[in-house]
Amino acid sequence: MDVDLRVDPDLGGAIVGSDSGPAPAAPARRPRPRPRPPVGVSVSVWRQRNFQVLWSAHTVSEFGTRITFFVIPVLALTTLSASTGQLGLVSAMESLPFLLVGLPAGALLDRWDRRRVMVVADVGRAVAIALLPVAHLAGVLSVPLLCAVGFAIGLCTVFFDIADQAFLPTVVARQQTPDGNSRLEFSRSTAELAGPSIGGLLLQSVAAPLVLVVNSVSYLVSALLLCLIRTPRVPLPRTSTRMRTRIAEGLRFVFRHRTLRSLTLATGISNLVGLSGALGAVLTAYALRDLRLSPGELGLALSVGNCGALLGAALSGRVIRRVGLGPVLVAAKSMSGIAVLVLATAAPARAVPTLGVATGIMACGITVYNIGQVSLRQAITPTGLQGRMNASVRFAIWGTRPLGALAGGYLGSVLGTRPTLWTIAGIGLLSCLPLIATEDLRTLRAFPSRPELPDTS
Repeated sequence: MDVDLRVDPDLGGAIVGSDSGPAPAAPARRPRPRPRPPVGVSVSVWRQRNFQVLWSAHTVSEFGTRITFFVIPVLALTTLSASTGQLGLVSAMESLPFLLVGLPAGALLDRWDRRRVMVVADVGRAVAIALLPVAHLAGVLSVPLLCAVGFAIGLCTVFFDIADQAFLPTVVARQQTPDGNSRLEFSRSTAELAGPSIGGLLLQSVAAPLVLVVNSVSYLVSALLLCLIRTPRVPLPRTSTRMRTRIAEGLRFVFRHRTLRSLTLATGISNLVGLSGALGAVLTAYALRDLRLSPGELGLALSVGNCGALLGAALSGRVIRRVGLGPVLVAAKSMSGIAVLVLATAAPARAVPTLGVATGIMACGITVYNIGQVSLRQAITPTGLQGRMNASVRFAIWGTRPLGALAGGYLGSVLGTRPTLWTIAGIGLLSCLPLIATEDLRTLRAFPSRPELPDTS
């Protein structure tokens, strides 16, 4: 009797025998599907489609906002001959909505679809900014209209920015939020400094109203990209709790948490005198009037300085791992004050390189600090409080911007731009004191792995 020995693959490779005769053909094996790793755990954020789309929409939207906030004061200065005080008023109206509606926005966003809110906000900004070119063609452009449009854009930006930060933890896993924030913050910081430079370069060849048409289109592009994001529907809480109670819960969580309280205080002080506060109110007049730069030269200086944002985004992760999160936050926060000290020493003969160096220092510090502090806030906040936490923090840190813009415009018109810059630099350096005074934060080495309850001891 003939015996056929063969390996049966369906029996784990065991040798089996059969009687004489040809062995039956083994059934074809289907290739086993390669297991897909959980989203945000072992897959880089760059390989996640939803994050790619979110990052693209975020980048387009941020650049549109920063170019808009640069072009509007230039439009007021060159077309309407606005004073320094009027420029401060225009800047203040752009950030005033964070002071007025930031808190209710956070309470609402913990109950609303955050992606949908971002789409509506982008469309709203596109419509608002499109009013300015129309008004220019109709001959009715005025400073009050610029203030009204700036307020409308700021109102939409309140909802977009709070929803943006609360939406990220639903797109990537919680442990990958620092990585995701690094990419988003790189875009935000780059836009904050490159946006004005691009705006200045565009103003060299295109009239300001036409530049604003491009910005309006950029918001529509961002809205279309956001519509492409597909994430599992996150059940939103259905509660009859009054909005006042929900707002109070968010404020209590932030200001009873020592780490969040220190971050909020430090960031609020720096924003008071930052690019969207007092510094933003005097920078355009300082560069165009005192240093006698053209909008294009100002744009060039800011473009060169934007390399600091690239450096900060590239090195932040490695520096935090090697030095520790707390010390890096303190050092990065002090860099903005140092940058304004350099800026105040500028002279017309060396204005472009001085502004480039100052902007580079500021860009690097802002990028590293924001990557660290935003990721830390998200890491220690429960999911159900993300919207209210972001709104409470934004209320405090962005609510100082209109106050700073008004104060900067006033001081610039009374004292002059250069003495105002020295004052801004001093206050900016003091902004790191709350971080230094909080031992838990100053000595923190790495991001916490899970949310923390407030420590009120």
